[in-house]
Amino acid sequence: MNDQQTITAIFGLEECLEQYIADCRSRVDGFVQRHFSLQETIALQKQSLVSDLLCHPVNALWAIPSLFLKKLIEVPMKLGWRSGADLMTLVPAGLKTCYQKEIERLIATDLLEWPCTMGDRQASTNGLLERIKQHKQVGSLRASGALSDEALRELSDIPRLIAEHSAGRALVLDTTATVLTLVTGWLFFGDHSLGISGMGDQIAGKRAKDKAASTFMFGASLGSTFYSVFPPKPSFWEVVGATLIVGLFITAMSLLVGLLSDPCLKQVGFQHTQLNSLIDAVEESLHRQLRKRLKPALRQLAA
Repeated sequence: MNDQQTITAIFGLEECLEQYIADCRSRVDGFVQRHFSLQETIALQKQSLVSDLLCHPVNALWAIPSLFLKKLIEVPMKLGWRSGADLMTLVPAGLKTCYQKEIERLIATDLLEWPCTMGDRQASTNGLLERIKQHKQVGSLRASGALSDEALRELSDIPRLIAEHSAGRALVLDTTATVLTLVTGWLFFGDHSLGISGMGDQIAGKRAKDKAASTFMFGASLGSTFYSVFPPKPSFWEVVGATLIVGLFITAMSLLVGLLSDPCLKQVGFQHTQLNSLIDAVEESLHRQLRKRLKPALRQLAA
């Protein structure tokens, strides 16, 4: 292969990439309309409602500590601490719900046309590879073995980018649910620092006080005053029951936030912005991998 053929192949690859990214962007509007309407969101969440129930309260509890840790790591990273990027990946993002996994699959297959494997469902379409096959100059290189399908499939870590995009969306929703928990604690108990267990303790304590006051020998009114000074201790199971009730309430609030968030964000254009940002990240990654992996190989063939 001479230098001119190498240059032509490189420009051809760049052209294929530009066409692929342009096609991805052209699908954003339709993708948002199809998958983030209230009807579609309800349909998707109904499929995994039971399995996702436990994820919501756990993620709500972890959301703010996770956000705090990430922001804490970002400070030295901005000052040049390179190891912070590796440390950032060690901070767990919470439990991934089935709804979240389904959205990731749809983004990969419907929006980005990228191979995706999830359970027994597999999609092997690779939009970029299809455009490369159809391109005259680059297609001939691929046919000759100069560019293998294996190398082309490894051009980008798109699954990781999709997972990061999904984790960012989930963190916003889980943080919202956590804030709702804190607001609930403040409204009902006058304490904005209460979590699920704290509110459970408060509810169990109040119920134990009311129960003891109702049987006080000098009447419920005096009993309430007496047990305000000497509060009775609720039983273990009373605390557990009250905490479960609070947990169910927070779970319901999380489900409501998750149910309404995508349709509401769709109306203000947030989904379009986030998906276009994801496509920007995909384009940057593909260009970087193109320069890193393919150009040296092509130059070596030309030598």
